Amino acid sequence: MPAQDSPPRSSWLALRALAICGLLLTPPVRPSDAPESRARLTPARNTAGIATRESGRPEVARAEDSLPSGLSVVPGPVNGAFIERGGKSIAVYGDPSGRRALSDIVLLSEARRDVTWAARSLAEHGASIVAPEKEAELLSTPEKFWAELREKRFHDYTQQSTKVPTEPIRVSRTVKGGETLTWEGLPIRVIDTPGYTRGAVSYLVELDGRTVAFTGDLIRDDGKLQDLFSLQDAIPEAKIGGYHGWAGRLGDLMASLDRLAAEKPDLLVPLRGPVIRDPTAAIARLQNRIRAVYANYLSIDALRWYFKDEHIRVKARRVLGPEAQVDWMTMAKTVPLPGSIIPISNARLILSADRSGFLVDCGSMEIIEQLRKLRAAGTLESLEHVFVTHYHDDHTDALPALVAEFGVRVHACGSLIDLIERPGDYRLPCLTRNPTPVTRKHRDGDAWRWKEYEMTILDHPGQTLHHNALLVRRDGDWSACFVGDSFTPSGIDDYCLQNRNFIHEGQGLLRCLDQLDTLPGGCLIINQHVEPAFRFSAAQVTRMREMLRQRRPLLAELLPFDDPNYGLDESWAVLHPYWVVVRPGQSVELALRITNHSPCERTFRAVARAPADFTVSNAGSVLIPRHSEGHLPITVRVTPDAAPGLRVIVADVAWDEAELRGWTEAVLEVVP
Repeated sequence: MPAQDSPPRSSWLALRALAICGLLLTPPVRPSDAPESRARLTPARNTAGIATRESGRPEVARAEDSLPSGLSVVPGPVNGAFIERGGKSIAVYGDPSGRRALSDIVLLSEARRDVTWAARSLAEHGASIVAPEKEAELLSTPEKFWAELREKRFHDYTQQSTKVPTEPIRVSRTVKGGETLTWEGLPIRVIDTPGYTRGAVSYLVELDGRTVAFTGDLIRDDGKLQDLFSLQDAIPEAKIGGYHGWAGRLGDLMASLDRLAAEKPDLLVPLRGPVIRDPTAAIARLQNRIRAVYANYLSIDALRWYFKDEHIRVKARRVLGPEAQVDWMTMAKTVPLPGSIIPISNARLILSADRSGFLVDCGSMEIIEQLRKLRAAGTLESLEHVFVTHYHDDHTDALPALVAEFGVRVHACGSLIDLIERPGDYRLPCLTRNPTPVTRKHRDGDAWRWKEYEMTILDHPGQTLHHNALLVRRDGDWSACFVGDSFTPSGIDDYCLQNRNFIHEGQGLLRCLDQLDTLPGGCLIINQHVEPAFRFSAAQVTRMREMLRQRRPLLAELLPFDDPNYGLDESWAVLHPYWVVVRPGQSVELALRITNHSPCERTFRAVARAPADFTVSNAGSVLIPRHSEGHLPITVRVTPDAAPGLRVIVADVAWDEAELRGWTEAVLEVVP
């Protein structure tokens, strides 16, 4: 069973830690010290994130503010709530303390494993599980998801497979909006509140003449969201698929908040964070914060180039309202490609005077076929090199075939190298299943001469963290920077949150904008999906930089962390490699990779969990400097009698007084 939760600390301890670096720095009290249930939460604790800042501290339940009779709230990594009636109890979310053995029913608002673990002990002792109709399958038969993931993890453009359970929970009843449950004569109304998950619901109960709403992850604190990456999804009415839908369910979430507000609840009991005692104000704050973030995002959205204005207006209206107006950046000036750069689908061929070629990216056999035609026509005599901008399958799928036919040298830099050579070790969007050895492994800034061209490789973490750019200067003629998919004439490409787009100074797209400032005068910018080249003005670069810098404090208001990148970057903690094939009796070495986005060094603690036919080492703790990555080793041993099939290893990650259960996973495929 999961480790128990810790109780709140006194406020003086929180203030002392905040004075050090804005965080709570001492380990939590162990579960044996925690009371069974509480009617209040203290401001010294923020149970699902990092300690709240002194400014804008959320309202919390205090001793003098009693909850309705018969209702108790148990704080933990997630909250648990219990309604007592006639000597019986019904639980909402579960019991994070692990100390209540019995409850008649558990009401679940969603199916994510990082929250549903709190219901398992009650279910094992006979409680009936009630779950949202649209998410019940993930709870009842998660093995179906994991079996399909063997193939679906490649070429994944649908996104949003976040925190799927690893073990089934038997669901006794499913519910949907508009239904009413009756328990011990108490009506419990259900409303649909999708947003944070696709099929989430909330429950409303009248107690002591007050309407109490159990809202799951719809809202927390004084009007915040747990994160944005969980909301990545398609926007059908705007003809935008899941990959392009930056927090695509924000429109659904805004509608759910409207639906909740219409119920005029007196109290909100969220899945995470303190009881909300002024729902009207908290909902309004959350909606205003969402509108501010989304308007900022749209203003420099690269998608506008591809999807045009009306499609962008459609998605704007879903979040900003029917009269939404977006303050768009002006489009960059486009110019024709030089004659020595030949567009081939989303690849670009650089030709030398002696008709030898240097290719940028190769994602399809169509590109190879066009190269064959150019060779047959005498335009291309030989192809010597290929430079890879980023790992996405539409830029890498055909690399092995290209190497086999033309014998090209493959160039890449930094973290991209491992992704090209071992894509199956990762869980990221748009992975190719075709690994390719990198024959020229570069560092940032490496430069060399090829024919009449000067080549310089840049570590360019734009569209993805694992991204390069190539600056090419032709003697006495033009210069061009091949930026992969990082920019279009309308702005920055950060529309897939799973791509890991950071907004630290000197990192992510801010680093890429700094690189644009260093390009030679008149340098062309080339995105392989944009037929013409383009140039940003100094004012446009400044505008993009300013909007990203403005986005940081807007996100800080919306998200519960000391740095908003935790709410943008789901992969701040991952198990690596992601998918491993093993045999009974073998051992596997995994690494828990943790990115510390925080403004100061931080100690992270982790516990690895495995199925019964595996043994796993306790991961321990690691001190990681600010804005850096650290690793914790984990050894997994497969027992000699383990049956063939898939097993999912998960890791809990904790810091200060925060704890995220089952946060990340790796899949071990046991073969005979």
